[in-house]
Amino acid sequence: MGLLRKCIALGALTGSEELRAWATSELKGYADDSPLPEYRYLDAPLFVNRSAGPLRMTGEAISPYQIPSDLRQHIPEHIGFRQPVEELSRLVSSEKDSIKMSRDGFSIICAEWTKTLDMFMSVDAMYYSVSGSAIAGMIDMIRTTLLEIVIDMTKDDPLDTLPSRAKVDSVVQVHVSSGDKYEVNVSGSNAGNIGQGSNFSQIQNSSVSKELVDLVSALRATLTQVADEEQRADAEQAIADFEEAVSEENPEPGKIKRRWGWLERIATSVGSAAITQVVKDGTPIVMDQIQLMI
Repeated sequence: MGLLRKCIALGALTGSEELRAWATSELKGYADDSPLPEYRYLDAPLFVNRSAGPLRMTGEAISPYQIPSDLRQHIPEHIGFRQPVEELSRLVSSEKDSIKMSRDGFSIICAEWTKTLDMFMSVDAMYYSVSGSAIAGMIDMIRTTLLEIVIDMTKDDPLDTLPSRAKVDSVVQVHVSSGDKYEVNVSGSNAGNIGQGSNFSQIQNSSVSKELVDLVSALRATLTQVADEEQRADAEQAIADFEEAVSEENPEPGKIKRRWGWLERIATSVGSAAITQVVKDGTPIVMDQIQLMI
């Protein structure tokens, strides 16, 4: 994908290793020891092939709870896709309605499970069946994430200037980070001028609660207590990103949750007691607002 390659170049120009690493992983695939973004995980039904004497049964859907408890712990809840995005596209373009996917260790589970069965009975294979439409949805999510990253990186900046490293890092964190499944280290040296001042508030959406408006104002008020210029820029950008998410005409609960999660991590890394306390007190307010939107 051409835009992903341009993101690699932009990451090099801005000094953002996070952007380069993400775009490179999407193009070349994720290493086995690299965490995956949440959108690269899918839930899929589990199937087995069995034998009972001369009888062969294939494609039997099972629940993980049918597997002996001591073996069940080795069955992952989700399937992670580490392939390059082009390889995912080839899977979708194949004529198969579904794709069988096994994983390391399934053969051992089958062998151990067979030992618990009656004579002449066996579990011969275990695999997931993933629909092509599910993988197509994953590819769409990658494209959407890419587009959102590009839009957020370039907004509010003149066309002839590059976004700051702090801003690029923040954008990647917002759109790619997904709880404990994906961690990106925040660092940067060119903080830049981010945001529009500690007293500025742009929330105009009448559906947003007064508590949420007050929360954003309280967060901005704590910025003066962050002495480090780069950390202050990171925090200011995170607040601005969160503010933008809640002030959209049709706010997206998932987007608000992601941006609040990133703001929580920024607050922790800054080490300011004031901003940490405001974020802690604000979490119930944000979660209540999200519930009202669902």
